[in-house]
Amino acid sequence: MMQKTTIIFNKKVKLNKPILIVGLPGIGSVGKLVSGHLIKEFKAKRIATLYSPHFPHQVVMRKNGSIRLVSNRFYLMKSQKAGGNDIVLLTGDVQAVTPEGQYEVNSSIVDFFVDTLKGDFIYTIGGYSIGEGIVAKPRVFANVTRTEVISEFKGHDIIFGKSRGLIWGSAGLILAFAKIRKIDGICIMGETSFLEVDASAAKAVLSVMAKKLNLKIDMTSMDAKITKAASALHALERQMATGYAPPGHEGEGNESKPSYIR
Repeated sequence: MMQKTTIIFNKKVKLNKPILIVGLPGIGSVGKLVSGHLIKEFKAKRIATLYSPHFPHQVVMRKNGSIRLVSNRFYLMKSQKAGGNDIVLLTGDVQAVTPEGQYEVNSSIVDFFVDTLKGDFIYTIGGYSIGEGIVAKPRVFANVTRTEVISEFKGHDIIFGKSRGLIWGSAGLILAFAKIRKIDGICIMGETSFLEVDASAAKAVLSVMAKKLNLKIDMTSMDAKITKAASALHALERQMATGYAPPGHEGEGNESKPSYIR
């Protein structure tokens, strides 16, 4: 039985100077949107799967009627340039649910990247919540393992030294463990608000990544997500303004307008 974090790796895979991009569930689903878009856009192939008893006690129901354990998954984007850096993308269903689990899982990810994949630079992707209304034009903030890394990102529309507070979960801890292993890295955060899935913030991050990594990224599907979210938000605003209640909820509460959105 599984008693610790386990990574199952296809040892036949050959990588060239890989960098790691981590996009896991988090604030605004920014990281997961970015990693998922890159995997689909570049038809990245899975090379490893991470399972952990620190993940929620859940299984995923599949389209074919079977099930699978929740997991994190590593995908490979081979470099299109001879001698260029391969890109390993890490995404998944969940993060560890306890502090102890966060430490074990994220240290295992860094050890795997450094010791097995022989990589030497890590990007983590997340959302930076401003806790206000909708952000019309999301900015991109970042923090790095060493201040010397900042110079590598000059001219890439990234704001350093202005974000405040804490970086929760994998986006922060992976960089912390990378720093311990003397590996450089950066946490890139798209500015987001209360949206559960913020495609605008993800697009802002993708634009920065495309420029830095010299990738041509088709944003058509991301733009469709942005349009869909905007339409849903406008519909909600109209409902709030008119006092509309969904069928079956008429007359609930004190008045027709809700006092909050969640």
